Amino acid sequence: MSNEEQIAYWNGDGGKKWAELDAQMARLLGPVAEMLMDHAGVDSARCALDVGCGGGSDSFVLAQRLGDGARVLAVDVSEPMLAVAKAQRDQLGLDQVEFLEADAATHHFKEQRFDLLFSRFGVMFFDDPYGAFAHLRGAMAPEGRLAFACWQPLADNPWTAVPLKAALTILPPAPPPPPRSPGPFAFAEPAYVEDILHKSGWSNVSVQPRQVEMRWPDGGGFETTARELVKMSPVGRLLAEVDYETRQKVYSASETVLREYYEEGDGLNLEGAVWLVTADNGKP
Repeated sequence: MSNEEQIAYWNGDGGKKWAELDAQMARLLGPVAEMLMDHAGVDSARCALDVGCGGGSDSFVLAQRLGDGARVLAVDVSEPMLAVAKAQRDQLGLDQVEFLEADAATHHFKEQRFDLLFSRFGVMFFDDPYGAFAHLRGAMAPEGRLAFACWQPLADNPWTAVPLKAALTILPPAPPPPPRSPGPFAFAEPAYVEDILHKSGWSNVSVQPRQVEMRWPDGGGFETTARELVKMSPVGRLLAEVDYETRQKVYSASETVLREYYEEGDGLNLEGAVWLVTADNGKP
């Protein structure tokens, strides 16, 4: 999927769906963002760029963590997601967070010089990651640092592999995407991530594995909670293309395999696996 296709998706029905699910996603993935902040030691940053900010939940945590005097510019291509982010900012009164609808891979950031480039699952969608990271590096201060989280391989992420395997007992297998094509698992290979960053001028590149608990709190019973997980997993995109009857069959198949991960009152708990990536600006 090219950047133009990504922009169309995130401003169409896909973006509207994720805007509606933003609160659930913030609750689910917020711990990954905080893990990344701890790992990267971001607290000294004064001017941060949050790439692929979505509904802004991580931007707010980052701003609060950096404290008085710090600024966060949060960028996303999705107008529906940014509408959620701006509404939340107004409620929280966090004026130090600015939201920008733009493609960070190509946007000219003028005279701004960031000392932190941050992203939780927002950088795996570039159609030219080498060019994108070189471009972003050009917006960094000499002492600037990069910190992002991306997914390890799908097979190492039961939260998505389990429902996907069940869905494919009902749905015909989709043509496999080209290797390393933009998407949630584009950066699954650490050697590929290291190559991108080294060749785009970053230094001291580190890719560290972490396990995370993916927890869907009980949302009104097993069936409701299981369907929420399925909608937020990559299976959700597949379901957008099928009829009602087929969709119900996929839900039923997924519920069968997910039941062993459910505990009443606690919800669904599955494992996730991420890479925490850090690097320094290679400028002298």
